[in-house]
Amino acid sequence: TPLQALNLFNSSFMLQQSELLADRLKREAGESVSGQVQQAFRHCFGRLADRVEQEDCEQFVRAEGLAAFCRAILNSNELVFIP
Repeated sequence: TPLQALNLFNSSFMLQQSELLADRLKREAGESVSGQVQQAFRHCFGRLADRVEQEDCEQFVRAEGLAAFCRAILNSNELVFIP
């Protein structure tokens, strides 16, 4: 339900995990936003981002911050639902 989705998105656990993933991405990719996005896709989806995903995600990270990007990735359908 939408309420459950918001709870997952905004839960203290998810906020903590987003910060931890952001810290890991910074350790692995440094301050390179491009590298951070690439690492996030590798870790979370087991694949590389396509060109459009890469550009959109880099723009999001610059606008909203790495932790917010990580929270979005951790709540994405591609990660949450197994086909």
